[in-house]
This record gives sequence, structure tokens and C-alpha cells, in this order.
Amino acid sequence: MINAIYQTAEILATVIEALIVLFVAGTMSKYKYSGKKHLLIFLTATVLYTVLISIMNKWEPFSFATILTAIVFTIIYVLLFCSANILCKITSVILTFFFIHAVDFSISYSLIMIIGKSFDISKGIPLIINPGPTRLLFLAIVKGLQILIFFSCRKIYKNLSLLSNKAMWLLLIITTLSYIIMSLLMQLILTESLVTIQIAIIFSQFFIMLSIIGAIFAISVNSKFQNEKREKQLMALTNKMIEKNYTVMRNTQNEVRRQVHDFKNHLRTIDGMITESSPAKEYVEDLLAESYNSAQFCRSGNDIIDSIINCKIPEAKQKNISFSFSVNLNSKLNISSVDICAVLANQIDNALEAATKTEDLSKRFVKVETYQKESFVFFKVENSCKDNPFNKKHELKTTKDNSNGMHGLGVKNIRETTEKYGGKLKNEYNDGVFTSVAMLINNV
Repeated sequence: MINAIYQTAEILATVIEALIVLFVAGTMSKYKYSGKKHLLIFLTATVLYTVLISIMNKWEPFSFATILTAIVFTIIYVLLFCSANILCKITSVILTFFFIHAVDFSISYSLIMIIGKSFDISKGIPLIINPGPTRLLFLAIVKGLQILIFFSCRKIYKNLSLLSNKAMWLLLIITTLSYIIMSLLMQLILTESLVTIQIAIIFSQFFIMLSIIGAIFAISVNSKFQNEKREKQLMALTNKMIEKNYTVMRNTQNEVRRQVHDFKNHLRTIDGMITESSPAKEYVEDLLAESYNSAQFCRSGNDIIDSIINCKIPEAKQKNISFSFSVNLNSKLNISSVDICAVLANQIDNALEAATKTEDLSKRFVKVETYQKESFVFFKVENSCKDNPFNKKHELKTTKDNSNGMHGLGVKNIRETTEKYGGKLKNEYNDGVFTSVAMLINNV
């Protein structure tokens, strides 16, 4: 009965290892399938892994052959059922086994010395290796920690496929070498003298921890780099879509103005056809007088700037914000329409958002200035601001929830676009007024 319990525990430990290995390596290698089909493949592979490794352990436990068999089986699994490239698949398998056995070895020899109460591991090894209560405790601790570590690091290893091939090769080489050295050190611990054992234990544990930290750091740094890359791509796509929308709006505005102009000509024609005494004549004259009081429009000569400002005028009016602008351009801007949108549209959006927080409607305002000075182009936007938008470190509060809606959206986009043209972004707050000035070099 007791032997059956120990055998069941060994099989359960192998099942847990199979679940961890196949799940983590498969996640890093991007599963091809989902749903019931994926679950069936995963569970079938788990059973086959468990049976294969259990047979190997009966034949030759704790051997390189068993480890190599497990690695080969897992590589075949990810090659067949995952979609990442071959390099990513192999790296994911080696990395998974390295972490599994690094935790295994570290806990093993720590418990050996604690249980044996000596650096002489010959006193503790039998308790860890041979079936018994200590072996059960050891398996519970090791498998529990492995589950905890891989669950905690799931956000990191999911990003493995985002690594470049160069980084992937580097990670594979480092991990493989670390794995080989770690395994050799473990064999050394089992076969040499006490002094050698002590040195090997200290060195191996230090080496294992250093390798683990290095691998995590490398993946984390790359993950951050990839996130920034995706963020820039998203901002570029967003800016392009904004530019396209403003272009469509500009064309619509031009069509409306053309129709208004034609309508006024029709009214003049009708006015000339009506007698002086007719009531209709007075009505038509009133319509003509009204049509001359046309809405405020920006006509700077730069289509995208005109479109942005003209689109924001009615938005400001709807929000009871006094909106004024001044555009003075003495030469052609060598700045793409997409980048003008990234700067000016975001500046005005942030300004309008902040101005709406001013409770006194008479004090709400947004003032836009665009002008050139020598080889520089300046986009300056001022607005009323209820509270100081800077924190104690003089950094803008960049999220709407935390910043009362003031200048959070697009600030990073404005700054990066400004720096792209060799300029800089300057934000200031003084006595209820926020000023954003983006200076760009207008290269000819």
C-alpha cells in the first residue's frame, strides 16, 4: 500500500512536469489550434510524456538519457502543433527545461544539506532519492515552486516569439551552455570529494541563479522594447488615420463653402427679380445679410492646418469655449501632414479637454498660434486650466482618470514627433493657463 502511494506520487510529479513543460513551451511557440482540438492534443501529449518518462526512470533514473528523451519529445510536440519558427520552438523547449531543472537542482541540494545537517551530501541524498516521506515532501516543494514560478512569469515567456532571430540565437546559445554546465556540475557533486562537492554546490547555485536572472532580464528588456515598438507603430497608424480624416473633412468643408457661395448667387438673382414692394424681397435681403455673416474660417494656405483648426472651431463652440487662432506662414512647411496632425491636432484636443474642466464658462478659452521664425516652425496652444496638471516631479499627469483630463492624451506622440524634426516640446502652467509650445525645424 505504501509503495503504491510512493509510485503514485512519482507518476503525479511526472504528470505535473509534463503539464508545465508542454504548456510553457507550447505557449512560447504559439499553439496552432484552440478549443477542444487543442485540449485533446495537449492531454494526449501529456499522457505520452508521462508514460515515456516513467519508463525511462524505471530503466535509468536521474540520467542524461531521461532528460534528453524528454527534450526530444517536447521539441517534436512543438514542431508538430505550434506555429512559431523552428528557432523559437527549440529555444522555448531548452529554456523551459533549463528553468525546470534549475529549480529542481537548487531545491534538491538545499534540502539535502538541511536534512543531512552537513555539507556531506551523502547523508541527505538517500532521503531525497529513495521513496519515503522526505521524498514526498521534496516532490511537493519542487513541483509547487515550478508551478508558481512559471505562473508568475507567464507574461514574460509569452513574449519570446517577439524576439529577433539574432536575440533568439543568443538566448538559445546562452541557455544551452548554461544547461550543460549546470548538469555537469550536478554530476560532479555526485561523484567527487567533499571539498569538491562544497565548491561545486556553491558555484552551481550561484551560476544557476545568475543564469535565471540574466534570462529573465533579457526577456524583460526585449519585451519592453517590443512594446515600445508596437506603441510607435500604433501611433504612426493612428496619426495617418487622423490625417486622412482631416483631409476628408477639408474636402467636405470646401464643398460646403462652394455650395454656400452658389446659394448666395442664386439669392442675388432672385432678389433682382422681385419688385421692391414685395414682402419676399425683404426676406431675401435678410437671408443675404445672414449669409454674409459666415462662420470663422482659417485660410492659411496649408490645407491640413486649415482643416484641423476649422474642424475644432465648431467643437469649441459646442463646449462653450472661446476659440481663437493665428496662422502666419511665410514659406512652405516641409513637415508631413501626418506629423502636423500628430502635433497640432493633439495639442488642440488636449487644450479643449482641459478647458472644459473650467467651471466658469466665461473663462474657458483656447488660443492657437502657428508661426515661423528663421528655420523653425512653432505650434503654440494656450488654454484655460482648472488645476495645475503637473505632479511634484514636474511631470504631466498623462492619464485621463488621474489628470482630470488635462493633456494626457497624445503628449508622448507630440514629443516624439517634435524630436523627429530636431525640435522639442515645452509645456508650462501659470496662473490658470496651460501653454504647450512645439518647436520643429523646417528643413528645406
